[in-house]
Amino acid sequence: MSRRRTIRETVENGVNDLAELQASLLTAIQLEFSTIPPYLCAQWSVTSADPSGVAGLIEKVATQEMLHFGLSCNMYTATGASLRGEIATPNFAPVYPVTGLPGGVHPELVVALAPLSEQALQTFLAIEYPEAGPVVPAPDLPPPPPPPVGPTIGQFYDAIAAGFKAVFPDGSLPTYPAPNQVTATRIGDDTLFAVNTVADALTAIDEITAQGEGTSASPDEGTFEPGTLAHYYTFAEIYYGRTLVSSGDTFEYAGTPIEMPAVHNFSAQPSAGPDQQTFITTFTTLMTNLEKCWRNEYLIETAISDMFILSKTGVLLIEAGITPQFTIT
Repeated sequence: MSRRRTIRETVENGVNDLAELQASLLTAIQLEFSTIPPYLCAQWSVTSADPSGVAGLIEKVATQEMLHFGLSCNMYTATGASLRGEIATPNFAPVYPVTGLPGGVHPELVVALAPLSEQALQTFLAIEYPEAGPVVPAPDLPPPPPPPVGPTIGQFYDAIAAGFKAVFPDGSLPTYPAPNQVTATRIGDDTLFAVNTVADALTAIDEITAQGEGTSASPDEGTFEPGTLAHYYTFAEIYYGRTLVSSGDTFEYAGTPIEMPAVHNFSAQPSAGPDQQTFITTFTTLMTNLEKCWRNEYLIETAISDMFILSKTGVLLIEAGITPQFTIT
């Protein structure tokens, strides 16, 4: 694996050359992926007793994180770099539970693979915490989780955006069209698009941050999907047990009640066994094929199908009380 730049390095020192930009983008790729296993395990833990459709809300967030992963990969390869040996490697996925996410973001936050719970939601809110703080006041109960230790993911992407403009001041990337771009008609409700110019990279960054944090004035995704809540506020609705409603120029958690679903509990530690080995093998195949997508050697649509196979295997493990092991062999 190539060198990855810490979040703090990127935010405090900026991005001053191509090597620093590529090192920061590699961190972004790994960071975006690292949120997917905890979100998936929370979603997979939900039983059929889910009157408010919470599993579907979490699934949408996880799917958008897959989009963000893809956009980060497109930004990286658009700079002329190769992802060979960067994704399908044992050190790519964190070993959960992990303290701090890749690149040192939220360095004191413990992120585990766990059933959906109030504690899990507090962790998810910390991960998606808006750069300028939430635009919606928190209710008194349950107690709002404290802000995470910075820098935030939004600050990290701000530095990457500035880096693209500094390294490529004329707005052009090394090759047009950029090599090894992966596009898809849809990933969930969104489109994975090619990054061929600096303007495309800035659009990708805007979409990643708006979908995660909302905008400075609204809890939704802004121009990318008006009326659809950003990840932070989706998790906050579940945590506070109420949908967001507008009240004049502000919003409050005062809408339809959201009922926490019943969940399957599973062991805090992964277990060995044939089903676990099937999951590990499936996960390894998925990551190997994803890396091939950014070498024009595999179709992203087929990789998405691989993801559905992984989901079925993961659900079976969780229903049996076993933590899926996101290990690349």
